[in-house]
Amino acid sequence: MRYLSVLWLHKPLPSDDKTVPVVEYGLSDAFRAFCLEAFNVRMPLEYPPLRLRTISSAEDLPRTLFANGTPKDGLTEFGCDTCLLFVDDLLVSENVGDLPLKEWLKLYLPALPKVVVTWPGHAPVTLPQRRWTKKPMSVLRNPSRYHERLVHLFKSFWQPRFWSALKQYVQTKAGNNWHTPGHNSGNAFASSPFLLGFHEAFGSMIFRSDLSVSVESLGDLSSPEAHTPLSEAQKLSSEIFGTALSCYVTNGTSTSNKAMLMTLLKPGETVLVDRNCHKSVHHAVVTSGAVPRYLPSRWNARLGAWGPVSLSDITRELENATVRPRLLILTTCTYEGVLYPVWEIARLCEKYGVLFYADEAWAAYLNFHPFYTHVDPETGITHRYNAVSERSGAHFSAQSTHKTLAAFSQASMIQVSTRFKALLESDASPQFRWLRRRFSLHGHGSWEKFTHDLREFLRYWHSTSPHYPFLATLDIAGVQMRLEGMKLLDERLKWVAQFRRRVAAECRKSEDECFASLHEIAGGGADWTQNGYLRDPLKIVLMLKSANDCRNFKSALKKAHIQWEKSTSTTILFLVTSGTVENNFEDLFRVCRMNRSLIGRPSLAHANNTVNQAVSGQPVVLPHDAALCDGELLPIEDTVGRIASQFLVPYPPGIPVFIPGLKITEAMVKLIKDVIENEGPSAVHGLFCRGGHAPYFVEVLNLNEERRLKA
Repeated sequence: MRYLSVLWLHKPLPSDDKTVPVVEYGLSDAFRAFCLEAFNVRMPLEYPPLRLRTISSAEDLPRTLFANGTPKDGLTEFGCDTCLLFVDDLLVSENVGDLPLKEWLKLYLPALPKVVVTWPGHAPVTLPQRRWTKKPMSVLRNPSRYHERLVHLFKSFWQPRFWSALKQYVQTKAGNNWHTPGHNSGNAFASSPFLLGFHEAFGSMIFRSDLSVSVESLGDLSSPEAHTPLSEAQKLSSEIFGTALSCYVTNGTSTSNKAMLMTLLKPGETVLVDRNCHKSVHHAVVTSGAVPRYLPSRWNARLGAWGPVSLSDITRELENATVRPRLLILTTCTYEGVLYPVWEIARLCEKYGVLFYADEAWAAYLNFHPFYTHVDPETGITHRYNAVSERSGAHFSAQSTHKTLAAFSQASMIQVSTRFKALLESDASPQFRWLRRRFSLHGHGSWEKFTHDLREFLRYWHSTSPHYPFLATLDIAGVQMRLEGMKLLDERLKWVAQFRRRVAAECRKSEDECFASLHEIAGGGADWTQNGYLRDPLKIVLMLKSANDCRNFKSALKKAHIQWEKSTSTTILFLVTSGTVENNFEDLFRVCRMNRSLIGRPSLAHANNTVNQAVSGQPVVLPHDAALCDGELLPIEDTVGRIASQFLVPYPPGIPVFIPGLKITEAMVKLIKDVIENEGPSAVHGLFCRGGHAPYFVEVLNLNEERRLKA
């Protein structure tokens, strides 16, 4: 039988032989009752009971939770299943090593709910405002008497606010619908002899829960200030992810990026942008009217992958900027799984009065496992890799919840840090005076003004008819990670480690000769590990010896009915997510074993520098102005020396090569033509052609527009 674990930091008492079993079984009964109400749709299911373990000292926490007492070695069996922590009031002030207990828990187990058990006659305890609550010992000693209070306690931690309200409405309140959407709870499908199979394939709940903002009691993304289940769900997500604000977005992280940049940037302001950012970031820069300054790119031609921006390059740009940028944008977990030292970048940004925006689309789970921490070798201080951390990190992040957690496609979140709120309202540093003026109310920096502006720009991009099941999955994705996220991640980290060892042994090579490491992806020129960069193991980048070997391996995968996430000429990326199961690794290993002769570090003979040359330019015209020009269409080979007024985005490599405002070079044209030749014109987003074949056109500024905008 599977268990979930509760840890009780508790000084031993003579009566514990009787008390502890009563507490354990009482908590289990209340937890089962909570689960049956919160997560069931139709039939009662068996839920795991809670098992209670007591430890007498905070110093015992690392040994209890972590294998070998260290987070990097993974969790113990008990640690994997831990979902709740009770702490006796007299023990809250203890230390774990050099850290106070409260700080240690915030660092290693930030999402874990904590309950202080208060005893009669003890002095009151002051707690952090979030993720902590109190319960008197009398409730634990008499769980049958206080059963409903315990159920309510569990609801406060894990009840999906929006999903619960949506489910209740559909099951008990919905009647005749005279509102959108037009399928009317699925009746349009169920009553059709042709579409009945479509209805049966999806199931009735997906149609019945596809409602409309006409159901005011559930909430509306366009009115997040109202007290509704939807607004309460976003507040719970904010608590789970440790932020000052969490906003649900149903048009993907693309919409999150656009709304955030329009909120933070004014026309003509400078923004530092990683050239490897998702195209939506570049679209957002154009829309906002900002002036981009592209950070130096690191294209790994041998792997066909983008490396991270180095700390030295970021530092140089901040130090030497002639016009102070307002914002730095980085993809803090790259597609290939390179994690940035966000704490150090945040420190640099704050030194120069620059906000730090992290596109964390590929790693929404970093807050939920202690593996994603880093000990500074010089100071001994431990930091977290999740972009928006309560200790240190970026000021904002956008997370594609649907990419790695249990959410439907397009479901995304914007996260705003508590540090940003402090900079806006409490901090008096002169370098952020501009920020306090921008979001001021009555002459002072105002959090309410910022949230008002953000929500207003979200209304620019949100659909006024959001898909309610999308919203429900955003709600439950965070709840699931709080309830069982440590177990899910620990299992998958161990499965990946075992899989890599098996493949390397089968190929008779080292793991770094089979799978792309941090240094393999990032390249030379920087001590990446020393500076705090990390490869996320949950992004498996398998290397193939040649482009032909890669094609053959992909053919073998197709025959095995295995679909990968992304491939280049010599690598294949496999994403490990909260939904990956252990059998997936066995199926993939079978293909690796049967095709082991194809696996290995690619030859340098396949390397070229075309991409680095193609993405080295800076805009000569404001991208916003260039994008809004009438322009003219020219054959792509005739555009060298002209100024682009549109995007051309090849896949691969998957980032814009032509960007409005950039002067077109021979290298840019060559890269696009190479992609057309190898992958076809459909692999270049934005290319204009008739009938899918040559000639191929691209829009550039006409000569009159060039003269006017350059003047």
